Amino acid sequence: MTPPRAIPPADDRLVWYAGYGSNLLRRRFDCYITGGTPEGSAKAYPGCHNKAAIRGDQPITLPHQLYFADHSKAWNGAVAFIRRAASNATTHARMYLITYGQFNDVVRQENGRDVPGGMIVPPYADLANANEWQIERVRLYGSLIKIGTQDGHPILTFTTTSDDFVVGAPSEAYIKMIAAGLLETYPCLYKTGVLDYLAEAEGIHGAIDRERLAGWI
Repeated sequence: MTPPRAIPPADDRLVWYAGYGSNLLRRRFDCYITGGTPEGSAKAYPGCHNKAAIRGDQPITLPHQLYFADHSKAWNGAVAFIRRAASNATTHARMYLITYGQFNDVVRQENGRDVPGGMIVPPYADLANANEWQIERVRLYGSLIKIGTQDGHPILTFTTTSDDFVVGAPSEAYIKMIAAGLLETYPCLYKTGVLDYLAEAEGIHGAIDRERLAGWI
């Protein structure tokens, strides 16, 4: 008789985290894992308590609408979110295979919480079996969404819980980071495809003219 398989420690269970903003760029996301200050940002991040290397990454598209809103002091402008409701929209993202504990620390850092710190994301079993969760007392990136699963691991992203963030234009530094991440993740888009994609996003469309946006990309 085969003995039951032991449940691994919570920190070792894996999730795919799907980033659609500046985290498209691998070296920027690495700052959340190992610590550092991203290019163009004024904020240094401590990194995860567990600084083990990312297990893998690959592109993924999200059936949610991309938009820019609120104001980030670190980026001096609006930042990226997706609408919580799924739709026929397509948002280009990149998913990283990290541990459950690292995912918690990434969410903490995205929301200005200290690391190391307590668990603010739901238990792993809930992340694997439900589709959406709201983290209490977190407005910025407090809504967790499961996009699906791959290789038995949940694919998770997050967006705002707030419905009253003012749509606004992102900064040049932030757009440059996102554009670099898009080109790194989706090289077949080329700069023209990246320009077309970002130019239609709410917060950019009608606020940043195409020629100026092209200069940033």
